[in-house]
Amino acid sequence: MIGSTETNRRVAFIPNTITLCNAVCGFIALTLIAGSLEGGSSDPLERLEQAAWFILAGMLFDVFDGKVARVTGGGTTLGAQLDSLADLVSFGLAPAGLALAMFHHSEANDFVTPLGKMMWLFSLAYFLGALLRLARFNSVKAEKDDPDEAEAFVGLPTPGAAGVVSGLVICFFWLSDWDSWDLKFLAAEKPGWVDLFNQGVTSYLPVTCFVLGYLMVSQRICYTHMGTVLMRRGMNFDRFTSMVFGATLLVFFAEPVILLGFVIYGISPILAFLWRPFSRKKSVEAENPSVPSGSDPESE
Repeated sequence: MIGSTETNRRVAFIPNTITLCNAVCGFIALTLIAGSLEGGSSDPLERLEQAAWFILAGMLFDVFDGKVARVTGGGTTLGAQLDSLADLVSFGLAPAGLALAMFHHSEANDFVTPLGKMMWLFSLAYFLGALLRLARFNSVKAEKDDPDEAEAFVGLPTPGAAGVVSGLVICFFWLSDWDSWDLKFLAAEKPGWVDLFNQGVTSYLPVTCFVLGYLMVSQRICYTHMGTVLMRRGMNFDRFTSMVFGATLLVFFAEPVILLGFVIYGISPILAFLWRPFSRKKSVEAENPSVPSGSDPESE
């Protein structure tokens, strides 16, 4: 009995260590954000770009800790609580601070003005949304026998919200430099819309955080659990080739692919709602293959 308990502790040590790596990435991101506000010899904005990448790195650890826990059978109550706390740091507090820091470096960076106070409240709403989202997830998870098998999340997951914020910041720096080969291929000189986009990112990123905060706590909006859906459906040839081409795009066009991926996931319920009439039409035609499309079966 003692040997079995010791083995379980050793097995649980592996996913818990991966979870702690997620928390470490969030802590490093927060220190970089704080350092950008102090200034120094290096460019403070470069620290914000590094912070965004560390938030994304935390997502990798967040994905693998759950997978490793299920494979090794090392999932524990402590690990579940630790995972939520790490997510709160990396995907709740760090993105909110990142949005505020970007606003601090914008042209309208006065927090004393009504606009500045509003942006502070918007970032706070994001953090509180992530906090409530994780607390609700833990309460629902405790009531279910196998919560990992759910195919949908109620509300936007915190990594998805943090991915939108980090993706916008990363694309901000990617477009600001305009020195990568893919951008040079599109245009030799930086277009005028780039400055407008970057100004909008720095000035109104907290507004995006406010919307994301609402999506995280919404009870009416559901998001697909991509990991569960892919694992249940298995790996066929089409899905494998899609993953290969997706990985290729991510390697060569990391910044726009990251942003587009998270934005599309964020608006996926809207896209599903718009696609619903077409999917219903296809299902009706599949059930009645003998009836030509557009004909009235009652006319005969």
